[in-house]
Amino acid sequence: MTPEAEQLFTDGQFKFMDEEYDEAIENFTKVIELEPGFVKAYQARAIAYLRKGDSAKAIEDITKAIEIDPENHRLHYHKGAIHLKNDELDEAVEALSRAIDLAPDYAPAYFLRSEVYDKLGEEEAAAADFNKADSLRKEQTHASKIVDFWR
Repeated sequence: MTPEAEQLFTDGQFKFMDEEYDEAIENFTKVIELEPGFVKAYQARAIAYLRKGDSAKAIEDITKAIEIDPENHRLHYHKGAIHLKNDELDEAVEALSRAIDLAPDYAPAYFLRSEVYDKLGEEEAAAADFNKADSLRKEQTHASKIVDFWR
């Protein structure tokens, strides 16, 4: 990535954190113009659009990001989150299930799909996903506290 695109992306992230979504979108758009294959710029702009309430543009950007990097589980997770926000529950389940297929140990996708299943009234599926997410979170927390010694 060019230094200019890198700087624009960083500036866009700061604008996003300051909740200056229009300015963040402007920065991410410039990054995309300079680096059309930079997935994180599409992902970031999608989330900024979502925060502004423009779900159509958010879906458009996250879909483009998935076209570029179809095996990225986080992109499918974000697509599921956008669909959930739009109350498009079947589409949310589909996207989150794809995220889980790609990364079976990605707890956030199980948590979010649990929420979708709950909204659909599928209590058993919601509970199963919640328990799986909780178990994964505990395993990952435990694993991060393990100290290995050699010698």
